[in-house]
Amino acid sequence: MVSQEGHVFAGSVRDNLTLGCPEATDQEVLQALEKVGLKAWLDTLPDTLDTVVGDGGLQLTPARAQQLALARLELLDPWFVILDEATAEAGSAGARDLDVAALAVTQGRGALVIAHRLSQSASADRVVVMADGRVVESGTHDELVAAGGRYAELWNAWTGASRMSTEAPTPVRGTP
Repeated sequence: MVSQEGHVFAGSVRDNLTLGCPEATDQEVLQALEKVGLKAWLDTLPDTLDTVVGDGGLQLTPARAQQLALARLELLDPWFVILDEATAEAGSAGARDLDVAALAVTQGRGALVIAHRLSQSASADRVVVMADGRVVESGTHDELVAAGGRYAELWNAWTGASRMSTEAPTPVRGTP
């Protein structure tokens, strides 16, 4: 599970990723970082995997901390993941990178993604819309937009009043 509050543990980048998977090789760690879009960032660090982050080390932005948490999840390789507002803290600057990372770690797994970002709901197999603590709509993105209900209102507001498309915004870096 990755929640809204990403945590960076005091220690090296490697330590942060292998906390739940101590037998992981450096190659597996690098693959997890690549999958969430952090490999290029890692290459800029003075000691790459041995760079100390967190308390007493390099302080990460909220978006980088979340990407690191997603890489940790990827390395664990669970069959089912829960992302509870895992991209919420990114702000506009890191939102696309986190959306791409979240999509990458959910591919090939069962996933429950709790999100307010409609960019994530558009790529989901099933969208469940809640209001006042109860389910008010459920279906695919296309079904819900075509139905013209609450989801369609949110989608149209997010994509712009003049754009009434059922398609998601233009994908970035290979996302669907």
